[in-house]
Formats: sequence, C-alpha cells, structure tokens
Amino acid sequence: MSVQPIEHSLTARNQLPTMMSTRGEDKRTPLPKNEQARMEAVRVARARIMRRNSLRKQRQAQEC
Repeated sequence: MSVQPIEHSLTARNQLPTMMSTRGEDKRTPLPKNEQARMEAVRVARARIMRRNSLRKQRQAQEC
C-alpha cells in the first residue's frame, strides 16, 4: 500500500506553518459563515468517504 506524501495531501495547506504568511502581506478577510460551514461539511464528507473506503479495503484483505 502506498503512502501519500504530506505535501500532496488534501489537508497539507492547513498543516503548513503560518509564519510565512505574516511577512508583510495583506491579511485576508475571513470567509463568511456559510462558506466556512460548507468547507467544513466538505472536509467531513471526504473524511467519511476515506474511512469507508479504508474499511472496505480491510474487509477485502481479510477475505483473501
């Protein structure tokens, strides 16, 4: 089973240090509540799908 490098993962941008973005660049305005809620819902849905696929692979591996 291959492991995806952390730089290529879906959550890599959230795990990078924020020190780089504070060197005088314009600060971003926060996202509206509905966009934040949608992004969170997408994150949760992706996690659910990944877990479901992982469990499916585990079951298939046990059957062999």
